[in-house]
Amino acid sequence: MSGHLTITQLRRTAQITQEWINDLAARPPMGSPEQAYSVLRAVLHTVRDRITSEQVAHLGSQLPMLMRGFYFEGWRPASPPNGVNTAEAFFERVEESLRTGPHSEAPDPAESTRTVLRFLADRVGDGEIRHVKKQLPVEIAELFPEQTRASS
Repeated sequence: MSGHLTITQLRRTAQITQEWINDLAARPPMGSPEQAYSVLRAVLHTVRDRITSEQVAHLGSQLPMLMRGFYFEGWRPASPPNGVNTAEAFFERVEESLRTGPHSEAPDPAESTRTVLRFLADRVGDGEIRHVKKQLPVEIAELFPEQTRASS
């Protein structure tokens, strides 16, 4: 098989990505798929910029192909993890990303961030979430739910 994406694969990844976004949009406090996409993107970028390049790649491999595109958008692999060490600073980064993103109206950054992290824990493998949490300061790691899909 070549490295080329077939039209069937492209349609399937678009469908899977839409399913993920619709699932997130149905969770409070999200109000629409557009809002869910914006908050998901902001939270993924905030997590991405706080973990090592190796872990960024591992987490990215768990995402639908199309979602990987916006996850890696703007990423600088040579940059060390940022110094965000508190939940409050994490929420501020999410809020900043939302202000500059495609859909600037969003629910409370803290509540919407927690919703996205619960969503990711439901959708991404338990082992991967554990690896991500190990790289985060305790206060930020505790924003993820205690139990994820594989350990439920």
